[in-house]
Amino acid sequence: IGRLWFLPDGKGIKFRETIRILSISADGKSSTVECTTQYQKGSQWIDCSNIICVFSSVPRGAVQRGSGGGGGHNSNTEMKVKMTLDCEVLVWLPLPKTASNQVRKKISSVFETVALDFFEELATN
Repeated sequence: IGRLWFLPDGKGIKFRETIRILSISADGKSSTVECTTQYQKGSQWIDCSNIICVFSSVPRGAVQRGSGGGGGHNSNTEMKVKMTLDCEVLVWLPLPKTASNQVRKKISSVFETVALDFFEELATN
């Protein structure tokens, strides 16, 4: 159960998130993921936010091999992941626009943190 700061004390909301892989490029270097967050109202689940995240692998920087005489070539086996997020709040919030934008940024930053933690965990195993 989640707690929202603009609700009276003791009130909670049940949330759930559904993550779908929308696409993976043929070369495996990019993918698009959608995360939809819903809250429970009675027996219904209501969409409240949607995040589209595009992951792209990009070279960390070419490493020059060889020296002198023009015999070198670029080689790179390390890649880094670029993450681009777009978040949309799907419900009306009883807040001024600047506060609503902060909610959207908070939702995006939480998703970004979870994704980064996931990738760090993958890298250590």
